[in-house]
Amino acid sequence: MKVNTPIRISFLLSFLIICLAIILSFFANEYFSIFFIVFLFALCVFAIIYYVVNLFFYEKIKIIYKNIYRFKGASNIRDLDIDNVEKEAEEWVNAKEEELNAYRQDENYRREFIGNVSHELKTPIFNIQGYVQTLLDGGLKDDSINMKYLERTNKSVERMINIVDDLEVISRLETEQSQLDIQSFNIVQLAKEAIEALELKAEQMGIELQVVNESPGEYVKADRGKIQQVFMNLISNSIKYGKKNGKTSIKFFDMGNNMLIEVADNGIGIEEDSLDRLFERFYRVDKNRSREIGGTGLGLAIVKHILEGHNQQINVRSTAGVGSTFSFILEKGK
Repeated sequence: MKVNTPIRISFLLSFLIICLAIILSFFANEYFSIFFIVFLFALCVFAIIYYVVNLFFYEKIKIIYKNIYRFKGASNIRDLDIDNVEKEAEEWVNAKEEELNAYRQDENYRREFIGNVSHELKTPIFNIQGYVQTLLDGGLKDDSINMKYLERTNKSVERMINIVDDLEVISRLETEQSQLDIQSFNIVQLAKEAIEALELKAEQMGIELQVVNESPGEYVKADRGKIQQVFMNLISNSIKYGKKNGKTSIKFFDMGNNMLIEVADNGIGIEEDSLDRLFERFYRVDKNRSREIGGTGLGLAIVKHILEGHNQQINVRSTAGVGSTFSFILEKGK
């Protein structure tokens, strides 16, 4: 029978101490004084308890302690201290639990991401297949439908290209976040360049684009190319979800050593229950409208990645039917 439970260890200790007491009782009056026997008894009890504790507790705990250090990647193992072991074991268990939860979240995220990608690509692929099949079945010779179906096929191909391009951007941002080309540049001028690039698109939607600078300076320190992409995505989004004859404003505010940048519109706004998921890949507030205007559902995810690469966050406040404001902070430049 293994001595591996508290009750069995207690029985063993009791048995050994009782046996020791019986043995020493034979010598109590014959050879040794009672005080010496008590001293000898106490010494032997101490030795027995030390042996049992060392054998059944200390050595086993020490093995666990060494394994914790091995998993932590530490080579210097301190002397064993019960209180310290309890604390470190608890910290190690908590860290492993967090790691396991993160792993499960990543697994769920990967499954959801693959499902989203396949769903997004499936629609244009099926459309292309249908158009091409119609043309092969004789539609190519029918002047009333051949050009119309070829144009629709081209539109579906462009949609697939946009999805793949945005996925490539996100992948690159995730693997090259440390490779930022940080420089000082005029961010107000950059915003005006983004507006010029999207001016035609805004005119088609009847939306006015404007820059409002309430900061004494115009320079920030960041990766100019990536911040330009932030502006392009945010302004493009405000146009897509804007109202006819609406307005989008890019505003700059002074915050001491930093500058607050806002992209605000008076468009359709966002429901409160959608705000938490707004920056997820492929998440759309209005799925039908997004697909009609060619959105990939990756623009805001790209914005989030870029700003996280700058150790900043993208924030949003919005009211359905009133409009939305996206904001972020950058360090001032010279």
